[in-house]
Amino acid sequence: MDLSLASDEFARLICTLQDGSTTATVTASNVPAAGRDLLAAVDGAQADGAGECWWEEQGGEYRWMLRRDGNRLTVVVLWSSGTITGWQHVFRQECDFDWFRGRLRAELDALPATSA
Repeated sequence: MDLSLASDEFARLICTLQDGSTTATVTASNVPAAGRDLLAAVDGAQADGAGECWWEEQGGEYRWMLRRDGNRLTVVVLWSSGTITGWQHVFRQECDFDWFRGRLRAELDALPATSA
């Protein structure tokens, strides 16, 4: 699994998740809040075994669900554009918890100072 973060000219956070041939792009309209929320979800997974956060975006929201079992982390991302459509699967993969936490922090630290 790989994870990368960037911000775009519209001040959105762009997260690219990749595993083999599967690639998902997850965006948030508020870079600092989205980064903090995902870090808090990782902290929740570390402390309680599970953490969640929501990234709001124009037209809907992404839901991050993190479940920790030992040092394995299951990352699930869903998308909803409203009540009628419900939640649609975007990405699901397992990885090493410490790797994910370290990679997320490094990617957030690498964002321009005005973004993170």
